[in-house]
Amino acid sequence: MAVLVMAPALATSPVGAASGPEPFVAGVTRPAETDAVAPIFDDAARGTNALDEFSGDPLQLVVWPNDVRRYSLTDDRIGVYVCTWTGATGGVTLPAATATLNNEVTTFYEGLSGGAYSPTFMARKVLTVSGFGFQTCADAMSAAAEDNPLWSDDGAIGVLDNTSNAGLGGPGLYCSNCESLSFPTFPGNQRWAVIEGGSVKPSGLRPAHITTAAHEIGHTISFPHSFSGETLDEYDNPIDYMSGNMPDSFLGRADDPYASLAFNRYRAGWVDPLDVVFYAGGVTELTIAPLGVDGTQMVILPTDYPYSFVALDARINSALDPIPETFEGVSAHYIEQWCTDPFTEAVEPCGGLSSRPYSYPPSPNSIDHVTAVGDAARFDLDQGESLIAQGTKLTVLAETAEGLVIQLIGFDDVATSVFLDDILWLAESEITKGCSDTSFCPNDFVTRGQMAAFLARALGFTDSGDGNLFSDDDGSIFETSIDRLATAGVTKGCNPPINDNFCPDAFVTREQMAAFLVRALGLTDDGGGNAFVDDDDSIFQSQIAILAKAEITKGCNPPENTEFCPYDRVTREQMAAFLKRALG
Repeated sequence: MAVLVMAPALATSPVGAASGPEPFVAGVTRPAETDAVAPIFDDAARGTNALDEFSGDPLQLVVWPNDVRRYSLTDDRIGVYVCTWTGATGGVTLPAATATLNNEVTTFYEGLSGGAYSPTFMARKVLTVSGFGFQTCADAMSAAAEDNPLWSDDGAIGVLDNTSNAGLGGPGLYCSNCESLSFPTFPGNQRWAVIEGGSVKPSGLRPAHITTAAHEIGHTISFPHSFSGETLDEYDNPIDYMSGNMPDSFLGRADDPYASLAFNRYRAGWVDPLDVVFYAGGVTELTIAPLGVDGTQMVILPTDYPYSFVALDARINSALDPIPETFEGVSAHYIEQWCTDPFTEAVEPCGGLSSRPYSYPPSPNSIDHVTAVGDAARFDLDQGESLIAQGTKLTVLAETAEGLVIQLIGFDDVATSVFLDDILWLAESEITKGCSDTSFCPNDFVTRGQMAAFLARALGFTDSGDGNLFSDDDGSIFETSIDRLATAGVTKGCNPPINDNFCPDAFVTREQMAAFLVRALGLTDDGGGNAFVDDDDSIFQSQIAILAKAEITKGCNPPENTEFCPYDRVTREQMAAFLKRALG
């Protein structure tokens, strides 16, 4: 069984390292956050409570959770304004805009949060401004709220009196390590969003584009865009309302918002920490529940980089998550929550709107990062990063009423093995589960007892004859496998001609491995023999040639491969390669 830790405290990577890691996607500038207003740091409040970067998060996943949960777990009251001007043609009214926000956006967030977040939109004022402009409207809202301090709203949203549907928004004041802001209400906290009229009012045959309104409110609770990082487009993740929110044609954006990454829901405080599983390696099956279904909501694959990990979640079409059915599956995102000091290049924790959720693997305007039922994906990091379970293979086995049943296969010590595919195949074939719950020990030498177990499982040997066929394996955990191997005629023992011993703790050499496999597989064609230059004195030269003819071995000195190294011991990773070539 793999180790599934339900609520660990991850080790905090040291802040102030000499230099930070490369961004996950190298060579591409981070997409410009064209519709997000950057946080404004509240210097007066910073440091007043001396919080650390994970304060408030028992799993130590979310950087500065207080900046997100300041609004996402409270009665968030948001003032609504309509900004109009001479010649405006949107026909937007304050009562209708407010009603749409309460009926549509509030309902959306109640579903997304499981009832934990229910923003209330309060009709405030129609403002006449000099002309179209997001910042112009924001400035007018600030002035109106300043003149009416009794409103005491947590934020503001302005609706431009037109028929388009773009928007702009942000969380306003940040303080990172403080519990409360110097100015907790609008306009002091500078927390606002502005959307165009088409976001709340139908235009011709087109319905209101609620996605924009929900998206900009997302920015006011510090939700960032998610993206591939391979383009300069922050809207290239089709399955996230904080990104592309695309129809199955991948053209444009759907009018009704989809859900977001499970990590966004967790960072907002809407997912119970007990519904998060950390995968530490090994072979396991578990079910990931989609939004609205009780159960595990997110699986985390930690990395060795500070504030970075891979998050898996289940996406199933429902009223709460109206994605196209063709988008269904387990989505993977690589979460980065660090930045570097521009002067010292020291790594610093950066959360909320400053974090970077990448589709994983990077997949602009596609769902290549979503693994459907019956499909498999292998997770590797391309920037030299070391996953705790690098090379982990995910297979989505089935969909049930509880969610998506997945299998994870990976080990914490195979990241650099040239035989990674062979090792994963060995584990997936249930020939081995590793040398521990989380490790494979790829460079350990294989004993004859272990070899018997590998071969007996791989070839399905079940007949152990009369049992106790050798005198030196009593008490060995591999005794049954040894007897099965002998009964199948694969081994005769290790002390000819008597052969009453098996030598279960002796290490297997490459020439012995050749003999084992040739007998087990019933191979006979040696291709003319003498396949290598260094096995002339080996008593197993014929078996080595047969193995080479069957392309189960290519040699031990690539690329020439003129030698077999018959007397070298076989490692566990080499064993995986031998068996996959023979049986895979």
